[in-house]
Amino acid sequence: MTSYLGHDRPRQIFRQSLANGRLHHAWILAGDKGLGKAGFAQQAAHFLLNSRNIPSSFCEIQDDEAGHLLAAGSHPDFRLLRRGPKADKEEKKARDNGLGSLEEHELARNIKVEQIRALQPLFQNQASISEYRVVVIDAADDLERAGANALLKNLEEPPKNTIFFLISHMPDRLLPTIRSRCQMLRFDPLNNDDMRAVLKSAAPKLDDANLEALVIAGEGSPGRALQYVEVGLAELEEIAREIMKSGDRDNRLKSELARKLSLKAAAPRYRAFLERAPSMIAEQIKGGQAGCSLQTIEKWREASDLAAVALPKALDNQAVIFRLGALMEGLGSNNPKE
Repeated sequence: MTSYLGHDRPRQIFRQSLANGRLHHAWILAGDKGLGKAGFAQQAAHFLLNSRNIPSSFCEIQDDEAGHLLAAGSHPDFRLLRRGPKADKEEKKARDNGLGSLEEHELARNIKVEQIRALQPLFQNQASISEYRVVVIDAADDLERAGANALLKNLEEPPKNTIFFLISHMPDRLLPTIRSRCQMLRFDPLNNDDMRAVLKSAAPKLDDANLEALVIAGEGSPGRALQYVEVGLAELEEIAREIMKSGDRDNRLKSELARKLSLKAAAPRYRAFLERAPSMIAEQIKGGQAGCSLQTIEKWREASDLAAVALPKALDNQAVIFRLGALMEGLGSNNPKE
């Protein structure tokens, strides 16, 4: 269990609720993906399941029985609900290597109603070894309609000493009746100092160049930045920024990018570049570069649309890279070529 970094305001709200003896039974942890909402839920669950804690110790590192049981996935008073394996093949992989080993396309589309119903034995008895029982749903946005309605019944008549944490990337899409029965905690992007601290803790071998590239690429989201850790993002960004600066009229830099990203073994780097390229164009717009012209905005839109369909439509990697490079040409120069 590691210390929790950033998000002082939601942490303060939760601590005050604990200290005042008015702990709400259900919380929506709302914000963009990758901000650390699941980490907050994990720390809050750890705190609540360790009866020796006091409010001031929330989010501090604890080495205790509750922490060990949570880490092993065997705490009797805790449940984590996530999308499960898509089919038998993926279920076997999850049994062998853990649910975290599954890729996005190997997961079921929704959290099923059966998963909500399977919580009922937990609620029918008193907590086993803790004062509280804790349920974390990651993410509540993934609940199928029947599952959301089943959860609503538990929120309307909450079991005694049971705390729900509903992680949501799009809280406005949750059922209004669910939102009305929960207290909302909103999570904002982290500042650069907190981003550096999180990344150094999670990936201590990062060199300075990759660390700074990840801080920029993450845009306040540690989860997004950590997706890029293994792909050598700094090298890709350096080439892309040179294209933006020089214009790359002889296609030398775009060819270099294509060479680095077109091989089958480079698939993770290619996915990262597809995610990152539109953001780099957007940064120029936000920073007032390239005259913030309508043409620049159109380039960002085209880059975003192309990046979104490149993998689902199995578009040619080299053609995609060259087109994204062409859209980036000259955007970072003082005299943009448009």
